[in-house]
Amino acid sequence: MVRSRKFFPMIKGISYFGVRRPKWALEDMKEIKERGFTHVLHTWSEEDLLYYRDSMQEIIDGSDALGLKVYVNPWGVGRVFGGEAFSELVGRNFSIAQKTVDGKSKVAACPNQPEFRLYMDQWIEAVCKTKVDTIFWDEPHFYFEKGALDNWACCCDHCQKKFLDQYGFKMPLSLTPEVETFRENSLIDFLNEMTEKVHRLGKRNSVCLLPPWFPAGIENWNRIAELPFVDEISSDPYWEKTTPSETIKENYREISKRLLSLAQKYNKDAQMWIKNYHIVEGKESDVRLATEEAYNAGIRNIFAWSYRGSEYLSWLRSDNPELVFETQIHALENLK
Repeated sequence: MVRSRKFFPMIKGISYFGVRRPKWALEDMKEIKERGFTHVLHTWSEEDLLYYRDSMQEIIDGSDALGLKVYVNPWGVGRVFGGEAFSELVGRNFSIAQKTVDGKSKVAACPNQPEFRLYMDQWIEAVCKTKVDTIFWDEPHFYFEKGALDNWACCCDHCQKKFLDQYGFKMPLSLTPEVETFRENSLIDFLNEMTEKVHRLGKRNSVCLLPPWFPAGIENWNRIAELPFVDEISSDPYWEKTTPSETIKENYREISKRLLSLAQKYNKDAQMWIKNYHIVEGKESDVRLATEEAYNAGIRNIFAWSYRGSEYLSWLRSDNPELVFETQIHALENLK
């Protein structure tokens, strides 16, 4: 039976990262709460797991105490997930690296490697000891290079053996239908295992899918939506600095409709992410347009990346971060 979204309150969320002093982070959480947000996403990187575990617990539990529901994502972990965080897993153990078809190892862990999955077990155990509500599996993907899509991953020894066992012949050097299916099966299997572990610890799972124009390895979104321990599906069709406003609107409209259709079919929640970084001066209204398109398509769970127009991460900073932040707040306030 399809759940009607009209019985669910509007979810308004924003991501937050970079500040690891609980006192200051929680001052920002107060502002986030006061400005009308109901949810916050905190990033949890490899560095956080190694050096900031107790600090992260204070920040997450403090956010919950302020009345914010908390999402946490594996920020840049293994370079299997999105995020501007360094990963040293492969540097510590080069045998788990993804390999591209040219035979070179990349600074990204292979999701088929048992040792990487063991590391993710540790990550899940640590995060789920906090008052996190939802684990956000952010853009799970295989390594890819812009402009070199024929140099795909992963061709590590473990993947090659697994492919041979499944198909009865050696892995081809081209991206054949069998290889595409194998890559998708690998990510599905990985996410199924991870989301089940999170579910056993009493937390929700949300999977954010890269938009169709990225060769992430997951083409069939139905396969994510039908996973038994996935509670929510989302996407982030972020735009380039030169993308026309009409294209932004069209992308947000179409992908929101696609998500909502899948969510209704599989009885899951649907979520959309609005770009709040790299916003060009004079184009702040695109934030409002994207928000309105998602809402008009039926989405009632809208998050923004990230807090205050990403002003404190200079590589992502918008030209006028304060105006971006205010534009996002007013866009959410004006939804009827």
